[in-house]
Amino acid sequence: MVFEFSFNAIAIATLVGTLLALFMAYFPTVRVWFASLDQDKKSLLNLGLLVLAEVAISLLSYYQIIKTVPPFSWQGAIAVFAALVVSNQPVQQLLPPTKDVTLALQAKMFKMLSQAPK
Repeated sequence: MVFEFSFNAIAIATLVGTLLALFMAYFPTVRVWFASLDQDKKSLLNLGLLVLAEVAISLLSYYQIIKTVPPFSWQGAIAVFAALVVSNQPVQQLLPPTKDVTLALQAKMFKMLSQAPK
């Protein structure tokens, strides 16, 4: 018996967006580094990773490496990006920070306050 699975590109994007948020929040060393970035840099990095994931999913769908139903279309590519953003952002906001991230953020805040002009 051979099973052939067909995937929906939006479902794949939702899963990837959620996994990316979990990776940035809980993967050792990455989580502290990512949390210590300025908000602008974090946003740009996250946007870049989401665009990269969208391009990868769209190319895999276009070349039928991952058989998606319906097949690749430009409207589908836009929907994939929207699914990535919609799945990534709420998960990222809901995840509690780990203790090492909290300590790193407190150290960063202390450093900023100690360097402030008096």
